[in-house]
Amino acid sequence: MNLQWWLVIGYKITNNQYPITKLLPAPFYPHPPLVKNPFVLPSLPCYPCAGMELQAITGQLYIVNGQPQDTESVPGLLAQKAPSRAAHGRDRDFLFAHLTLSGPPAETAVLAQDLLDSISNLFYQTPGSVTAALRRAIIETNRLLLQHNVSGANVAREGAITCAVLRGEELYIAQAGETFAFVGHNFGVERLPPNDPPRITPMGRTAGLDIRFFHNWLQPGNMFLLADPRLAHLPTRAFNNILIGAEIENSLRELSEIIGQDSARVLVLEFTDEAPDYVPDATRPSAAAVSLPATRPSGQRLSPPTGRPQRDLEPARPVAARSMPFVPRRLPPAVANLDVETVETTARKTTAQAAKGLSRFTGWLAQLLDRLRPGRPAPGEYTGWAIPAILAILIPLIVTVAVTTVFLQRGRIVRVAEIRQEMNQNLTLAQAATTREEEQNHYFRVLALADYAESLQPGNEEINRLRREAQKELDTLEGITRLVVQPLYEYPEGTLLTSIALGDELNGGIFLLDAAGNRVYRHETDETYLNLTTLDPELILSGSDVVGNHVVGQLIDLMWRPRGQAVSRDGMAVLDSNGALVTYYPNLGDVRAVRLGLASDWRQPVAITSFNERLYILDSGSEQIWRYFAEGDGFTINDEQRSLTFGDSGDLDQAADLAIYSEDGSVILAYRDGRLRRYVGDRLLWNEAEFLTSDTDSPPIVPMQAPTAVKIAGQGLNSSIYVLDPSTGRLLYLSLGGGFLGQFKATDTTGQELFARAADFAVAENPLRVFIVADNTLYVATQQ
Repeated sequence: MNLQWWLVIGYKITNNQYPITKLLPAPFYPHPPLVKNPFVLPSLPCYPCAGMELQAITGQLYIVNGQPQDTESVPGLLAQKAPSRAAHGRDRDFLFAHLTLSGPPAETAVLAQDLLDSISNLFYQTPGSVTAALRRAIIETNRLLLQHNVSGANVAREGAITCAVLRGEELYIAQAGETFAFVGHNFGVERLPPNDPPRITPMGRTAGLDIRFFHNWLQPGNMFLLADPRLAHLPTRAFNNILIGAEIENSLRELSEIIGQDSARVLVLEFTDEAPDYVPDATRPSAAAVSLPATRPSGQRLSPPTGRPQRDLEPARPVAARSMPFVPRRLPPAVANLDVETVETTARKTTAQAAKGLSRFTGWLAQLLDRLRPGRPAPGEYTGWAIPAILAILIPLIVTVAVTTVFLQRGRIVRVAEIRQEMNQNLTLAQAATTREEEQNHYFRVLALADYAESLQPGNEEINRLRREAQKELDTLEGITRLVVQPLYEYPEGTLLTSIALGDELNGGIFLLDAAGNRVYRHETDETYLNLTTLDPELILSGSDVVGNHVVGQLIDLMWRPRGQAVSRDGMAVLDSNGALVTYYPNLGDVRAVRLGLASDWRQPVAITSFNERLYILDSGSEQIWRYFAEGDGFTINDEQRSLTFGDSGDLDQAADLAIYSEDGSVILAYRDGRLRRYVGDRLLWNEAEFLTSDTDSPPIVPMQAPTAVKIAGQGLNSSIYVLDPSTGRLLYLSLGGGFLGQFKATDTTGQELFARAADFAVAENPLRVFIVADNTLYVATQQ
């Protein structure tokens, strides 16, 4: 393969206010007539790049009270290339980040740099998909900030972050907190998120974080702006001149004028496939090499996040000391060589037909106006000028709108046709692939192209057919069983369903927790749970309700509490952050609340379960599993046995959910970093390595990235374990001994992976029924 060597060279524009770095080809070194203070970045070595497709240019802007700051390191901004010892699949990824913390930047600079280092290290040490690595990096960094806030910090800090990863022609974006960004296309500016999310949880406030993901295909001339939240009041159209058809130098000047006398920190990216018109002469003696050390403000460094051992990765560097090289992914010749002549001929025919149709429409409109116009006035008779003037204005406007609509529609049709052709070529190449990894990559490419085509032309049946074909082949390669999904009920916009529990098998019933509205709903069903017997759910509990002498607070989690020696009725129990367990009894429709001791010691309770009529509360904030003993309708707590203890630390600060086996009381813990453990007493019985190394003829099992829920279904020795891992979009099916039994995926009505955005699930077996809550919708998934 013919490889060109690239050299990273940086330069500053003439006014020396906006640092810019750019990937430039080494063979071209003309004299830079418009460049001031050229410099070489010695910290980044030369490396090969397979051809020249796109180059990434980065520029930063740091303004305080209207004054540009002449600094090489901007607090909260990061542009990072892959380190030499990155995890598998991360070596081609380039990471950008914009982190905002509450408080003056001078006071939060050290903390911001620590958090950016954490994001960089965690992202590059996590294998798998880009979104999974971003999710883990943001979740663990949020945990680090939360730990800083609850560990006696003088001032609690909350944050917002936008992370972007450049891989080939694709840009993956993840956001958390009150932040936003812009993507500049040749047809307009796209705001991310397009609308205000119904719920925004800042970083550092709670372990439960709402992460928004976006994906874009890049073209030469596209731009990306990681904006400061202080600019959120500006409309999207204010950024048109900055991100459409502009060069990065002019964009930074325009941004400076928009910011005016305010303060802001922004990071701008420009993507191009052409060599620059001028390049600093790195070989000239006058162009002295200037080293830009990756310095950090002085201060106390936070300890790194616990969990997986840290790998020896390169630290994150300031934006000005990084140039972002673009490593293109070469497609096979059969994919790259599109039939350009056919596309151009089709475009010309479409334009000609549109022009003919427009001329006919204009002639018809002129005839219509002539018929509607009154007879010609007699000589000397006064005629008004208002109607002719209005017609003279309306006709050009109508023609302009019609022409614009035709051209936009023509562009979409041509682009979708190109995408469909590329999808067919990738399917053909996948069948001819010689390795499993190569075959998978072609199918992944088909799915990504289908998502892009869906955004241009929703509901295209041919695109959906190709998507289903690729998905079926990919499931076979990965050993996936795909479930059939059916929506059961959709709640109004703004609802956020986070927990689900099933009633008993005799009476049925599905109970849901809406975290956004702080409410609990009940759906009446038959004994199969599949058929809703009422049109709308029943509201059984909401925040601020008064139950006896207790005022309901924030509702955290719910579970089905069967009758026993202490209680005589079945009920749905809900944990209340005000220190009570509120129970709804379906037989009489009444609600009762009991206080729980030592509730003032709770830090961050996240889940509840029961065993032998005892109540167990997983509190990741205090790293405890609180244990309450049933006593009549209430509970007591024993100082000597108030929490579960394990032989090792248990790492409960990273635990996301727990389940307890009804036969021996063993505890199964799912961790946000991908671990799964089963404890019997204080002894570790097995961990996730048990099912990853299971002796099976199925394809290699992909490790979990960030499981969020674990359930035990069945009775006695026939019980089995289900684990939800949204990062990989799977539901894992394990035996009690930790052996791998299978894995499930499901596609929602829009063609997207349902488990990737699921918050919780419940399982009913014989036959298998999986009930899932995602956003504002209740789904059921069954086997074919």
